[in-house]
Amino acid sequence: MSTHHTLPPKTRWSNERIARLGFLIGQGMDAKRIAGDPLIASTPNNVHRQAQRFGLAFRDAPVGTFRLPPEAGELYDAAAAKRGLTREGLIRVLLVTAAEDEGLIENILDDGF
Repeated sequence: MSTHHTLPPKTRWSNERIARLGFLIGQGMDAKRIAGDPLIASTPNNVHRQAQRFGLAFRDAPVGTFRLPPEAGELYDAAAAKRGLTREGLIRVLLVTAAEDEGLIENILDDGF
């Protein structure tokens, strides 16, 4: 009886998958956990390759920590409070909204940097 590991099928890196990848990296998740995410459904090696491709970096940061300059943090906190959300909740809404806009992430990623 053979017990070999089957790799997930190749799928296109859609805006939604790219946004999810960035979000999970930002949450401090490692490549193995990200690879197991249902939307990502990939291998840890591919997660690292795609993160590099899209300019995303794995860093040692506590899960759920968003490092913003103080003035940016204040703006996010004020906007979140108006909506009855936490800063992290507002950022999640922004990421989901960005993923739904076909051209937004491509425009951000293709800005020449």
